[in-house]
Amino acid sequence: MPHLMERMVGSGLLWLALVSCILTQSSAVQQDPSTVKDKCDKACRPEEECLAFNSTWSCFCRQDLNSSDVHSLQPQLDCGAREMKVKLDKCLLEGVGLGEEVIAYLRDPNCSSIIQAEERNWISLTSPVQASACRNILERNQTHVIYKNTLSLVSDFIIRDTVLNINFQCAYPLDMKVSLQAALQPIVSSLNLSMGGDGEFTVRMALFQDQNYTKPYEGVAAELSVESMLYVGAILEQGDTSQFNLVLRNCYATPTEDRADPVKYFIIRNSCPNQRDSTIHMEENGRSSESRFSVQMFMFAGHYDLVFLHCEIHLCDFRHEQCQPSCSRSQVRSDVLAIDLARVLDLGPITRRGTQSPGVMNGTPGTAGFLVAWPMVLLTVLLAWLFG
Repeated sequence: MPHLMERMVGSGLLWLALVSCILTQSSAVQQDPSTVKDKCDKACRPEEECLAFNSTWSCFCRQDLNSSDVHSLQPQLDCGAREMKVKLDKCLLEGVGLGEEVIAYLRDPNCSSIIQAEERNWISLTSPVQASACRNILERNQTHVIYKNTLSLVSDFIIRDTVLNINFQCAYPLDMKVSLQAALQPIVSSLNLSMGGDGEFTVRMALFQDQNYTKPYEGVAAELSVESMLYVGAILEQGDTSQFNLVLRNCYATPTEDRADPVKYFIIRNSCPNQRDSTIHMEENGRSSESRFSVQMFMFAGHYDLVFLHCEIHLCDFRHEQCQPSCSRSQVRSDVLAIDLARVLDLGPITRRGTQSPGVMNGTPGTAGFLVAWPMVLLTVLLAWLFG
């Protein structure tokens, strides 16, 4: 059995895209042994030569390419907002010992390649920007989120020859959208909207822990102390954002998950913050595809243990509408128009840190106060009987 070799890229971390489960490779072509210069429609690369096949001149990989230097591969990288793509020169892959039939897979063996047609003499690989895809390694610092993975290239399903491992990574500046993509289980709500002839749109809203809106809460519920600030961010993710701004029309809290609950505390009314609550700060509303506000944590009176947030959204065509609200006192105090519940995003539950109550899961009034009160009543009656 031939000796198994493994070549790994060691020095110099390659800033490449994560690779995914799609591999594209040009079809194998039998080359004509005769060569004539300057017969091809476009100039061939140094790794190629102009050959005739079936009376058609085209660029094919040179047969005399031999290299043991994997750094000569020089992959090309495109870190897109939703998709990362890397291209490898098929000619150079053959030069380091890989044949025309190349198989690729990532750290997750289930993420293997599917050979398809691609522009001649290139292999392209793509991956969505997702935290949990293909066992990606996710790193995060104060300014960026970094996705890492390892691409393994072999020339056959049965490995008896070279295995080429290349480490890839793609870094994205940390913002609200990127932080949600990097979170495994963010507390987030999504809404799909149809705007007639303007297409389909998706809006997401999430709870964040910091004023930069880059650390989303994760899990099934957000737990805060009453002194904490709650940061809420919404973003128009899919659709043509070149003509629409995102507006939060009405945002309110309820003690239950029912968005139509008659018990409401308005944080934003008629696109403006509640001026009676000095803890509310509107970061952005109606200026772009993002809206953000913050408010200090609170609980409803009556021993309710949970808070749920609801926001009615509006996609504002800034070419024909005034999208940024003008928050005069008369406008803030005016009555709220009927809320379109079909355009409401819901977040929660949000619970106070340290709360333990049987009513936590359904938002009903807790029984802790009732259970504590009974011993006090019995003690009072007993003392009155003994000393009365």
